[in-house]
Amino acid sequence: MKQLFFLTGIAIILLTGACGKFLNEQPQNQLSPDQYWKTEDDIVHALAGVYDGIQVSLSNNYVYWGDARTDNFNVTQYGNKQFALNGLSATIPGSDWAPLYLTIGRANMLLKKAPGVKNVPISALSQYQGETLAIRAWCYFTLVRLWGDVPVWLTPYEDLAQSPYKTRTGTDSIFNGVILPDLLKAYDLLNMDHNNLFNINKGSIAAILIDAYMWRHDYTNALKWMDKLAALNWYSLEPTATWKNMFTYPAGSVENIWNLSWDYLVDGGAGIASLVGCNDNNSDFMADDSVWNHFLVDTTDIRGKQTVDLKARDKVLKFYAVKLDNKGRQLYPKSSETNIQYPMYRYADIILLRAEALQATGQPAAALDQLNRVHTRAGMKAYTAADFPAPGDLLNGILRERQWEFFCECKRWFDLRRNGKVKEVMDPVLKARQADNPGYSHPGLLLWPINRDNLNANPYLKQNPPYSE
Repeated sequence: MKQLFFLTGIAIILLTGACGKFLNEQPQNQLSPDQYWKTEDDIVHALAGVYDGIQVSLSNNYVYWGDARTDNFNVTQYGNKQFALNGLSATIPGSDWAPLYLTIGRANMLLKKAPGVKNVPISALSQYQGETLAIRAWCYFTLVRLWGDVPVWLTPYEDLAQSPYKTRTGTDSIFNGVILPDLLKAYDLLNMDHNNLFNINKGSIAAILIDAYMWRHDYTNALKWMDKLAALNWYSLEPTATWKNMFTYPAGSVENIWNLSWDYLVDGGAGIASLVGCNDNNSDFMADDSVWNHFLVDTTDIRGKQTVDLKARDKVLKFYAVKLDNKGRQLYPKSSETNIQYPMYRYADIILLRAEALQATGQPAAALDQLNRVHTRAGMKAYTAADFPAPGDLLNGILRERQWEFFCECKRWFDLRRNGKVKEVMDPVLKARQADNPGYSHPGLLLWPINRDNLNANPYLKQNPPYSE
């Protein structure tokens, strides 16, 4: 995929004019814009560059954005303690949004140029545009959940006379003017093909829409899209006996909706390996007590020994096939030789989001049924209403189930944020780690700081308070 992106990148560079035969000689390893966007293959290569942008965006950030700030992880002696103490800064890993904007820029270029390519079947063009719109929407959805108001680019930057600076657009406007319209249009553009879960299809778009509507607490539309996703009849829960397949062989799973494929021979080692599990590097993170104690003690939960290495607390093994040494210890690959099939959405995610939506709309019995679908699949005894006697208990039970089920799948932080639970859950954890920790005393701490390089690149930007520049 990196090679495909290389072709895309060099095709869209704006070349400056020059005089003299030598300076006007066309480099043999570059394509000028007038030579590109001529065939359908050019669109395919450009789309590969868009997908590559998601890979680059999530390589390490899959952990930083989804789990590093939560009660899923504490840091080891090798990790940055500011993640464990909520002391983020404008230079901390994960604060740079540039990879997401790079992806958006590639998407904008494809959306503008692809319609002008001749002899492309309408059905194929619709498919390329639909996938691209969905990825652009996902990028903006990620941006607003992490940083709040952000600049919006919906056209490519091609003219050096055009200002490269933009002010931040409000979150509501981005949802209503970009994220939701892009996803709805993309869904209509795509065909019914779903053979490749590493590409965007109708199922993955429906999943992103569900996630977006849940973030907005629009349970009516969230439930509607859950029904539409179920009506596709493409997905079901992976059986208990093969639960691990979703991470080691997702293409063969009935549950996976959208995954990112990482091949170290093409992409280099997957970034998260050096953070949570490889054999040539000390992990930055280890399982926190809330998860570790459950998996260690409750052995009826089949997820425990398949999720966290119970012999090495700083290793997440759910992404690796079982490979044991002669002492029964898991063998891990080198960080540079890791293939991790990053799960983006799977059907258990949708089932538990349905449970969340049902409890929010006053349907606790139906919500309990959905919760138990995932809970019993994990080998555990079904819950009853008596297990959740107080108001709020059922929601906490659903979020706890999501914590166990989606450990290290870039979900926990967004689950807590979506439900207004960050302060309630994390303040006691932070104070246990550092007695005088102020916790989430300032609401701005729910957002990420803007990276210093991003601030320096755009004079219209101001740092998210209370962070310093």
